Amino acid sequence: MNNLDIVYVLESTVLSGGIKNVFEQVDRLADLGYRTQLFALGDQPAWFPLNTKVRKFPNYAMMQKELKSMNAIKIATWWKTLSIVLNSCDPRQGGRGIPFYLVQDIEESYYPHWPAMQEKVRQTYRMPVHLLTIADWTAKQLDQRFGREATNISIAIDLNVLKPNRTREYDPNRILACSRKSQHLKGFHVTVEAVEEVYRKLGSCSFVTFGLEDPQISEIPHIHYHGPDDRMVAELYANCGVFVQTSFHEGFGLPILEAMACGAPVVATNADGNEEFCHDGWNCVLVEKGDVEGVVRGMLRVLTDREFADYLSVNGRETARKYTWTRVLQNLDDVFSGYCHP
Repeated sequence: MNNLDIVYVLESTVLSGGIKNVFEQVDRLADLGYRTQLFALGDQPAWFPLNTKVRKFPNYAMMQKELKSMNAIKIATWWKTLSIVLNSCDPRQGGRGIPFYLVQDIEESYYPHWPAMQEKVRQTYRMPVHLLTIADWTAKQLDQRFGREATNISIAIDLNVLKPNRTREYDPNRILACSRKSQHLKGFHVTVEAVEEVYRKLGSCSFVTFGLEDPQISEIPHIHYHGPDDRMVAELYANCGVFVQTSFHEGFGLPILEAMACGAPVVATNADGNEEFCHDGWNCVLVEKGDVEGVVRGMLRVLTDREFADYLSVNGRETARKYTWTRVLQNLDDVFSGYCHP
């Protein structure tokens, strides 16, 4: 058996659920004794306590040159990184190693008005490489659209941090959301419209957001927490009356699962990837994407019917407990055990 390093290849290191998942995998595999590395064009993140040091490169050409010199498992994590990984493993070009492609979403959705770029993205899913994914939705897309079988390693959250923890700050009338207003797919404008309508109807609610983008809302009582760490986010989840996420598309929808783990009742839109674990009327209120009035009705019910809110909270916590790092790491070990060992 070879004992190869595992190199995750990122483009960016900015705040996102997919990038956070990569950071978690790298650090947790290292904690188990695997030799892991992280290559990126971005800097060491300030927003995540990453123990692994990022090897930053000025461009893809320099990154590919370094990768080509290595005999390792090399994992592409974004469609633009796949060619770098494949070329560095191609013996015809002096490369070596085992290429993998971690597909966390069908990334054509990032280019809604650019058909040529969408096709470039789709071509990456047809390339001869070991495919890994994190969700049922993505695995089905790869199978049904591209005829490719992927190993679903699943996704996980840190249940030691993300857990019910009501404090004196708990407010059953507080609406919480993650602010991602610059990304149309996140549908944050739908959340804002719905919250404004709920405020007009109830008057007693308040609106709290978190993230790197302050939405600058002045029409309703609003507080924004800029770049809070995981423990602070967990406290926000645990002490709100409802968490709202109104995306038009998600590869998975990690903040929704995090909110469930902390006991927050959830109102969300059916955004593809989150439908793996979001079940309307059982662990959340699930409405059609873009349906502002449906979101309003969902929030009003949660905020005015505490028995229903508690029912969603209990079932949401049960859902979240299934997504453990023990399971994900076992799945990763099953994949990599033929090439390396801790």
